[in-house]
Amino acid sequence: MTWYFAELARYKAEREGLAALERRADWCTIVGMRTDSELRIIYDVDIAVGTNTYEAYLQYPAHFPHTPPSVFPRDGSSRWSGHQFGAGGELCLEYGPDTWTSDLTGVDVLESTYRLLSGEYPAPDQSATVASRHKTSLGQSLRGEWQRVLITRNTADFLADVPEGVALSGTFAVGWRYPGAIYSFYKITQPDGAVWQDASYPEHLAFEVSEIPFAMVRLSKETKLPSLEVEEFMARCASLGIPAEAFYVVLLRGSKTHAYWLQSDGSGVKQMGIVPAQPEDRRLSQDHDALKSKSVALVGCGSLGSKIGTMLARAGVGRFVLFDDDILLPDNLVRHDLDWRDVGSHKGQALARRLEFVNPATKVRTRQLQLTGQESSGSAETALNMLTECDLIIDATANPDAFNLIAAVASSAKKSVLWAEVFGGGIGGLIARSRPGIEPNPQLARRSIENWFHEQGAPPVRTTRGYGAGSPAAPMIADDADVSAIAAPTARLAIDTLIERNPSLFPHSAYAIGLAPGSVFTQPFDTRPIELGEPEPDQLEDTLSDDERREELKTLIGLFVKK
Repeated sequence: MTWYFAELARYKAEREGLAALERRADWCTIVGMRTDSELRIIYDVDIAVGTNTYEAYLQYPAHFPHTPPSVFPRDGSSRWSGHQFGAGGELCLEYGPDTWTSDLTGVDVLESTYRLLSGEYPAPDQSATVASRHKTSLGQSLRGEWQRVLITRNTADFLADVPEGVALSGTFAVGWRYPGAIYSFYKITQPDGAVWQDASYPEHLAFEVSEIPFAMVRLSKETKLPSLEVEEFMARCASLGIPAEAFYVVLLRGSKTHAYWLQSDGSGVKQMGIVPAQPEDRRLSQDHDALKSKSVALVGCGSLGSKIGTMLARAGVGRFVLFDDDILLPDNLVRHDLDWRDVGSHKGQALARRLEFVNPATKVRTRQLQLTGQESSGSAETALNMLTECDLIIDATANPDAFNLIAAVASSAKKSVLWAEVFGGGIGGLIARSRPGIEPNPQLARRSIENWFHEQGAPPVRTTRGYGAGSPAAPMIADDADVSAIAAPTARLAIDTLIERNPSLFPHSAYAIGLAPGSVFTQPFDTRPIELGEPEPDQLEDTLSDDERREELKTLIGLFVKK
């Protein structure tokens, strides 16, 4: 039900209040009342300011009095004020959604309209500026700008040094994103032939964008910008040394960048929206700076691994090695961090692109193989060597065979291992880590975890098969929220491990995390720490006698002599 039927007393008060305003204010004339196609009540009002009469209408919203009425030009096209949302648009008054309270009325809105217009036009042939009650956001300023030029901080630094009067050529990298396009300064050729390239631009993003040439020149601060009339614009460009065939033109003046697009049929010149460089703002703690020099081996780039990898890239991890030989299929999208654009790709390669796009500074290598699959001995050995080169190994496979191999390699190389698992049915999951000399080795730690579940009399609910498309039996479903709920604490545990916080933020190194009743969990967010025990003692010291030592070395030397 519309507000005026539900609140007849308020409707009567509004109607009488507007009539009283007309009687006492010589600037206000109520022309009439009507409803529009959406049954909103509208008052047509003439507002007299000096010798001008502004033909407006006051529109009551469907949810009045909880939201404010609006004032528009009746002709739908006039631009009256600098505080207006475009030609014919709503006036931006003292009362908006952010300042409105339900005790205010349509009279207050009309009085605010008069104060705005009379403040901007205090006398015939005079204008003034009325202070805005708020600052227009970047998002508001770019509404309707479907072609936008992005300026990064690297680009802004380069453009600031461009000398006046020197015409340069460059290349935009254009990403087509419905309903428009984003243009980035990709390369700029300088007068000496040297090519500048934006180092913050992800290297492999060039495969997914179009390259479009542009011409650029810096104007003096006193030089006026050209008119958007085609012939005048082209004549000005020619006088600035810009080639006639340039359909995209960038003019620099002071600290501002102005970009133009000439329609190919010569019918017009369009000015493009500018997304300016933003001031640098630290968004991660100083502890995270240490992650730039750290490397992570991520085994398993499925739903859980893809989310963990993406979170760690955002956190600033500098290097990744990804292991997975699986293909992303349409049915994987219900849980995977990738999207339809990567369907048909190897998960590892597709995730590598995503990590680079999230953090262009990170370096990623991939291996399209299963550590425990039928691979050549050389490939397997290379992969194991790559594991041992990393600071942290993360097992996101939930595969016991893969875990055993990772555990053996990590124990031998004294590398930290972290593993995670999402339980079937969305009831929760498990995260754990093993650091050399701090926790038991991964295999002993896993045994402690299994024993703990056994002692609770409630084993973890594991699926009997993977979630791969095409498997014959239905899985015990865990949805994207379940996977994300386990991925996030896994990433936090990984960050804590890589930073080597002392003391650690995690008093235990294994946790069963509940998301629903089941297994050991009684309710959502029922988190159970698991005690792993002390690390195993170092191997016994060498107690061989000198004669025994010489004998053993002799056998080893004999192997090399034969070779």
